Amino acid sequence: MTNLTPALPAAAVGSSMLADWTRMLGTLCLLLATVWLGLLWLKGRNWFRSALDRRIRLRVEESRGLGNRSFLHLVSCGSQQFLVSSSPAGVSMVAELMPEEIHSTPTSPEVTDFSQRLKAVLPKVPSGSPGTP
Repeated sequence: MTNLTPALPAAAVGSSMLADWTRMLGTLCLLLATVWLGLLWLKGRNWFRSALDRRIRLRVEESRGLGNRSFLHLVSCGSQQFLVSSSPAGVSMVAELMPEEIHSTPTSPEVTDFSQRLKAVLPKVPSGSPGTP
């Protein structure tokens, strides 16, 4: 019996192998590019950030501008809350709010002035201290 299919020359076998490797490398590059673009898309949709936010306990609950690039922030960490001021000169803690101050609701429907509420929260300074007139 004779073989009807002609034998492939050695050069044809080598080029076929090169084409297979090239195709495999191209497929790998396409796969890696797809994964990379998918991760960029997820990052743009803040998917990674929402996963990290579940572990973060420190939150800025509210902020108020006081003028001249100064702000007053209500910051919570776990069950504690702090009143913090920030300005171009730096950041400083104004007061630590107690749990009864955080969850208490005013019994009267009167609206209190901001300066009255701030004076109530600030620690009392003795009148004989050097910082007072």
